[in-house]
Amino acid sequence: MQHNAPVVLKQVRDLGEIITDTFRFLKENWRPLFRAIGTLCLPVALLSGFIMGKSLGDLQLMLQNFSEGNTDMAVFETMVGRFLPMVLGYGLFILAYLVLIGIVHEYMRAYQLGEHHGITPGELWSRAWPQLGSYFGATFLSGLLILLGFVLCILPGLYPLTVLALVQVCHAMERTGGGGALSRSNTLVMHQFWPTLGLVLVVYILQAVLNGLLNLPFSVVSGVLELNKMGVPIGGGDEQLPFWYATFTALSTAFQLMTTMLVYPIVATALCLKYFTLIVEHEGAGLAEKIQGFEQA
Repeated sequence: MQHNAPVVLKQVRDLGEIITDTFRFLKENWRPLFRAIGTLCLPVALLSGFIMGKSLGDLQLMLQNFSEGNTDMAVFETMVGRFLPMVLGYGLFILAYLVLIGIVHEYMRAYQLGEHHGITPGELWSRAWPQLGSYFGATFLSGLLILLGFVLCILPGLYPLTVLALVQVCHAMERTGGGGALSRSNTLVMHQFWPTLGLVLVVYILQAVLNGLLNLPFSVVSGVLELNKMGVPIGGGDEQLPFWYATFTALSTAFQLMTTMLVYPIVATALCLKYFTLIVEHEGAGLAEKIQGFEQA
């Protein structure tokens, strides 16, 4: 395989080739893709993380300083006062993540159609905006089914996690709509359930490891603070949270949400390559007609 040529999405790959070509693709396309993410998604994600982290930190500091004479109503009012900003923060993050899904997958669609050259964040936004409802529907429904599966048991959760892994890319490439993406993903994955499960586990573990490494400094400081709070002082600490705890929590939460968004294209690209592997292997005879239909959609 020639690695100096642009990555061709529409070909069969095994697990190792998918992982290798995922990073090749991102290396080749990081400028327009991450420029759009940085412009359209990261500012909202950072704001949402700061709001959530600051609210949580302030709440912990206030509860720490409550005396035994405080009434239950005072505690309740304090919690409500900090809970509302957290709801706002979560709402902003959901919006930012939805835009992220749209931006990344619309870039993949533009790449497949040869329309990615010189594409700007504004052009990607104009492509993603009309499709956000469908991306939300596909993501919400698949997430609900996956959550239900994991509530029942780990193994039942892995099944929907696998068969619904391609819902976003199915809509991006075929314009299936939110509900249709679930059926389409299930149909494709059932041809290669176990290889797809292996890819899903690998990419999500990789995502978790990268996020963990990037957030390691904040995790270490948080661990030290928690040990001090539990009465295991480290470095001369005491059992009280420091006055700067709320600001630290705000910054760490904002950074964590930022890294989550920056790592997401790895997962999306790998699953997109798996989609085209399944398409070529099992629907290769009608691929030209299918791709032509994508272009007209």
